[in-house]
Amino acid sequence: MKRFACLSIFIFALLFNQVAFSQIEIRKPFMVDSINNKGEKFNINNLLQVPSLKDLEKENSFETIVINQTTSIDFSKGKSYFIKTYVCKINTDSYSNSSFNLYSTDKVKIALDGKSIKERLETKDSLGEESKVSFDLKLEPGAYTLSFTFLVSDENSEHKFRLEKEKGNLHIDSKSKSGLTLKQMLTGRNIYSSSISPSGNYVLVKYYDVNDKGKRSYGYSIFNVKDIESKLIFQEEGNSSINWIDVKGGIENWNDKLYYIDSKDENNILITQKVDGMKTRFLENLPEGSVSLSAINNNILIVSQTSKIDNSKEDLTRYLMPDDRIGGWRNRTTLSLFDIKTKTLQPLTYGYHSTYLNDYNPKTNSLLFSVSYDNITERPFDKKSIYQINLSSFEVDTIVNQDAFVSYAKYIPNSDKIIVAASGEAFNSIGSTLKKGVIPNSYHGMLFLLDTKTKEVECITKNFNPSVSEFIITDNGKLFIKGENKDSVSVYQYDFSKKLINKLELGLDIVSSFSVDSKGENISFYGQRYNDFPAAFIAKNIEKEISPIEVYKAKSKENLALGEMREWNFDYKGTKIEGRYYLPYDFDSTKKYPMIVYYYGGTSPTDRSFEMRYSAYLYTAQGYIVYVLNPSGTTGYGQEFASRHVNAWGERTADEIIFGVKKLSKENSFIDASKIGCMGASYGGFMTMLLQTKTDIFACAISHAGISDITSYWGEGYWGYSYSSGATAHSYPWNRKDIYVERSPLFNANKIKTPILLLHGDSDTNVPIGESIQMFNALKILGKDVEFISVKGENHGIVDFDKRLKWNNTIYAYFAKYLKGDSSWWESIYPNTKL
Repeated sequence: MKRFACLSIFIFALLFNQVAFSQIEIRKPFMVDSINNKGEKFNINNLLQVPSLKDLEKENSFETIVINQTTSIDFSKGKSYFIKTYVCKINTDSYSNSSFNLYSTDKVKIALDGKSIKERLETKDSLGEESKVSFDLKLEPGAYTLSFTFLVSDENSEHKFRLEKEKGNLHIDSKSKSGLTLKQMLTGRNIYSSSISPSGNYVLVKYYDVNDKGKRSYGYSIFNVKDIESKLIFQEEGNSSINWIDVKGGIENWNDKLYYIDSKDENNILITQKVDGMKTRFLENLPEGSVSLSAINNNILIVSQTSKIDNSKEDLTRYLMPDDRIGGWRNRTTLSLFDIKTKTLQPLTYGYHSTYLNDYNPKTNSLLFSVSYDNITERPFDKKSIYQINLSSFEVDTIVNQDAFVSYAKYIPNSDKIIVAASGEAFNSIGSTLKKGVIPNSYHGMLFLLDTKTKEVECITKNFNPSVSEFIITDNGKLFIKGENKDSVSVYQYDFSKKLINKLELGLDIVSSFSVDSKGENISFYGQRYNDFPAAFIAKNIEKEISPIEVYKAKSKENLALGEMREWNFDYKGTKIEGRYYLPYDFDSTKKYPMIVYYYGGTSPTDRSFEMRYSAYLYTAQGYIVYVLNPSGTTGYGQEFASRHVNAWGERTADEIIFGVKKLSKENSFIDASKIGCMGASYGGFMTMLLQTKTDIFACAISHAGISDITSYWGEGYWGYSYSSGATAHSYPWNRKDIYVERSPLFNANKIKTPILLLHGDSDTNVPIGESIQMFNALKILGKDVEFISVKGENHGIVDFDKRLKWNNTIYAYFAKYLKGDSSWWESIYPNTKL
């Protein structure tokens, strides 16, 4: 009996998965009994189901409704019942409160994006007033599918319907594309890693899927890239920790194998895997900690272990250092060697200072590790040493001795030299190109060539404007560099013989990550163009010609309407300030548009990422022009430009933004100069507040997690004092009142005339919420137009899926209120409350 029941369900499911759903015949079942086991009589209406959004999105699957037009439904009498679905594509670039009337003679269910919103399960004789089904739609900006599923039978003589829009600003067009929405950006499949196998024959792409509730699930795919077209050869869900086995010096037995650690019942198992998915339990009972397989050809695993101290539950806490407030600060890491054959663990380092693995050299059987030492009385408040230890003799050599501005190092194979990542003040500032007395921006990354025998040092990126963020050295000694290149992120190759750095033309604006094979002949990378979703690529034989080939792309922009991006730069006091502005997809130069200005204004450039927290296309989709600029002080434009951030805190930077906004709006008549808003976050939030103390050109302003008082941020934020060691070098509240007081927006709150929205996570440890609270209090006392919204349980960035949507909607609604003159969205979220 169960078998027949399952068969019935299967046939019904098959019926509902046939092409289109557009017309499905259904019949009454054989009535074994008049009621079911719940005492219910059979009701044909229960078979009236609406298609899912996934089915609705299938091309040419459903007939389209023409608004205000009466449609007759084809129906063959005497043939039982039919389910017929029609669709109506709608989109809006503003918050919409619309009303519709559907006139129908048949039973109907109305759904929005596959979810039922209204139904009428009665038939009518004609399309009169009695046949009317009214429904309202309150929609955020975006594209939607409205579906109408009818149950048609010979119970009634006519089978007609008509859809009329009573009110609202919805655009109805079945063929039109629509602008980018936040849900499109957050949900679906998202690539987060792409790496190439040591041989260069395979690419591993990692991704995560996000459903419409915000739940994540992880997976990966392996592609064969030997030929021109890449081929998927294996895919697995649920594993996010798998990586290529990267054996230093290479060994044939390990080429193109992957590994991960599987922890079950307190047993850590090293699993190795072939590219076809075949797995082997290579080693069990591994010690706790992160494991490096770089020395596995010597039957050794390098293990980094953490000793934890949790003092968070104590009633009274004694803080030893400023960073002791940060969770996990008292934890310490040590290095050990795990012998694969004997399964013994040999400690390599010991003490109360953490040690970090930098690199392994198979030729000398040595490794580099670094140690940080607190130095709280002198910026940047710690010093770092880099040591080399021979794993055969345990002899240790100090390579770099307590330099405050070095980060880590890697070996150049088959030589006595290493590459050290550092900033401009490292090695007594030998890499600085700045005038005497000018302090380098410590966030501008640089590379140094160091001879481990002679200790001679050379800065190989001294005259290289991009800021180095990552580098890779291949087994044959080729050096590849990733760096912030103005408002892009690019990859370069260093030529040791010519001492030249050459950019690899990979065809992307933003290279998020990259890897090269062991010989440096092929490169795998993933990233995005300014107007497209991320994708993974490979470029082969890059020494000859670079021709990137797309390996995998998770999302398509096919149905997106994206406007033009135009570069726009201006000169301010002899300096070119670079920027760009984005236009709405239906831009008309004869019209006037409101504009949103976005900036960070701090030490990092605002790059061209399509997918980012403040993506310009989220706002052009709603009819705004978006202007993005990188004022003085950002990295990626060279040492001198970056150094302007030091001890600035808005000095010059704010003036550049104001000058640029005025010039751009003056030169372009399509910008409504009376409807310009601005926004920024963190340091950009500080910049938002500061700008309002200097100008009234903005119709409204939004600050997320902004700094209102430089002193309280310096003292209370987890990283306030340490960030300021670079941003406010040698300057403190007791010796630079001109910075800490006079440049703090709070102390100039009385000058603010612009309506301002303050947003803040109430658990922000970076910029504590007090920064917004005190500015809110000040502006309220001053009688200014201010709104303050806190986000429960969120830190510096809003990451919870539902809260992120609400947070973004708050921003959209606020801009709509002041830049479009429409407060309906804001009032729907935050109704007027009189207390």
